[in-house]
Amino acid sequence: MTRTLTIVPRWAGHSGSDFYPWLLRERPPGFDAVRALDMPEPKQPAIREWVSALTTTLGTAPAPGTVLLGHSVGCQAVVRYLAELPPGSTVDGVLLVAAWWSVDKPWDSLRPWVETPVDLARVRAASRRFVVLLSDNDPFTSDFRENGRLWKERLGAEVVLVPGARHFNGEQEPAVLDALRLHFAGTLNP
Repeated sequence: MTRTLTIVPRWAGHSGSDFYPWLLRERPPGFDAVRALDMPEPKQPAIREWVSALTTTLGTAPAPGTVLLGHSVGCQAVVRYLAELPPGSTVDGVLLVAAWWSVDKPWDSLRPWVETPVDLARVRAASRRFVVLLSDNDPFTSDFRENGRLWKERLGAEVVLVPGARHFNGEQEPAVLDALRLHFAGTLNP
């Protein structure tokens, strides 16, 4: 089985920003292909457009061996894409980096991402595993304990706290690579 990793960037991010190029060069072990997406209108992401872009890229029946990595608002896009998959369509796993359910000071164009409900049962059914990386000093979500509790409660996610990682915007983010190695390098299919 071919294992692929698809990266969904953060707000205003693109395939060449943050740690994405580095991760592509590092090629996490166990993955045959790694790609970072360029999403529509990255400086004003909209739920419908981003979910549609993921559906166009991955389809409604993702290939076996698909793992998704969302970063910040990319996490929300991944979750909302999974909620729209038909019953029985699944991905092998999801790594959510700097994930959030709410932010300390949401701006107007972010509010739909925070306020629009999502079918959590469908999301849970669409992935075999959820791992969330959070920082103890993320400038957008200061209450990392509550944030982590919500990811565990809502999706059964394993939450990993990375001290001092802020919003994971570095050119290299070893904690992301470590999480991929530890949680997603092997085959997740039963």
